Amino acid sequence: MSLRLRLALIAFSLTLLGLGLGLFSTYQVLEHSSLAELDQELRFQAGVVLRAALESQNIPDEIADELTQSNRPNSAQVYRGSQKIWEGGTFSSELPFDAHMLGRQGPSELGGLRVYTLSRGDLSVQVSAPLGLLRETLGRFVEIAVPIALLLSLLSAGLAYVAAALAVRPLERLAHAALHFEQGAAIPNISGQDEAATLARSFASLMGHLKEQREREQQFLAYAAHELRTPLSAFRASLEAAQLKGQVSSEQLSRLHREALRLETLAQNLLALSRAESGEVRGQPLDLADLVSEAFDRFQPLALERGLELGLEAYPAPTYADVGLLEQALNNLVHNALRYTAKGSVTLKSGLEDGWAWLEVADTGPGFRKGAPEGLGLRVVRAVAQVLGGELSIKQHQGSQIRLRLPQHGKAI
Repeated sequence: MSLRLRLALIAFSLTLLGLGLGLFSTYQVLEHSSLAELDQELRFQAGVVLRAALESQNIPDEIADELTQSNRPNSAQVYRGSQKIWEGGTFSSELPFDAHMLGRQGPSELGGLRVYTLSRGDLSVQVSAPLGLLRETLGRFVEIAVPIALLLSLLSAGLAYVAAALAVRPLERLAHAALHFEQGAAIPNISGQDEAATLARSFASLMGHLKEQREREQQFLAYAAHELRTPLSAFRASLEAAQLKGQVSSEQLSRLHREALRLETLAQNLLALSRAESGEVRGQPLDLADLVSEAFDRFQPLALERGLELGLEAYPAPTYADVGLLEQALNNLVHNALRYTAKGSVTLKSGLEDGWAWLEVADTGPGFRKGAPEGLGLRVVRAVAQVLGGELSIKQHQGSQIRLRLPQHGKAI
């Protein structure tokens, strides 16, 4: 069922319900007012008969004539105790119109008659009028009003269907754009401040984020493929050379070892990225000072090999995080700093600041090349910072300073 048809059915149901309640209330008001008017007339007639019965034993014929000549075919009875002493009007009855009301006062309804009783001492006067005419009039009102209510409800449903078509048109355009997003369909620009316009802006923002995410995924796949192709090609060339020569030289063994390490690092980065982006975190208490101290010992040989000075400024920085993910992120930062720093030094730091525990890798340059695509290593660092609830900041001034901040008192992950 389409949205516009659903809205039309809702409009039909609400209109019909409203008109039905209105007609029911109107029927009740008409019935109540008609009965009140009838009671007033019957009371007046009963008062006339009662005064005549109190003044004389014989009630004048003029009173009976007035009962038959009134707007309604009324009748009256006079009882002294339980004995009927007079009756007049358009019809007669052997029994009281309402025996339960003898000696009382007020209106009642019995056997299709509306009866009003007045009592004074042992005298009781009951004046009655049939309700058939009143019921017939109210029945005609129902016969006329019900079809009109149905017609108005159908008219309301038709108008709601037309109005809904205009209201849901922006949503249909959004649905078409979403359905053909893969083919590059443009997100419609819907002006205004209503729900459809808000949804269009939110949808456009979401599609923009998805497009950016897809572009980053494509860049990542291209970068990963490039990174894998280089060590694999070198690995294969070394193996083919060794196969042709029938032996493996120390130089070839060293090259194979380097390429194997590159493959291992790439695999570790891919695993860390997968864990970080899927939210697979194994949290535990740790001190970032211990982490940077271990990295200092681990990368000291590489720093010496490249002729760089590796410094350490480790101050206590307790936090709660995943050791494996943090180690991989720190390894990437230190390895990139040692790899791309031409001369000077690389410094590992840790400490506390404003409720944050942080670690930092600073180098003497030349820093990141402007416009260069972000590599796999830095992407892993960003993903780790995000999944651990931290922040990553990069500053460049006579080199680069990359700082990863984590909550000092984090909750268990």
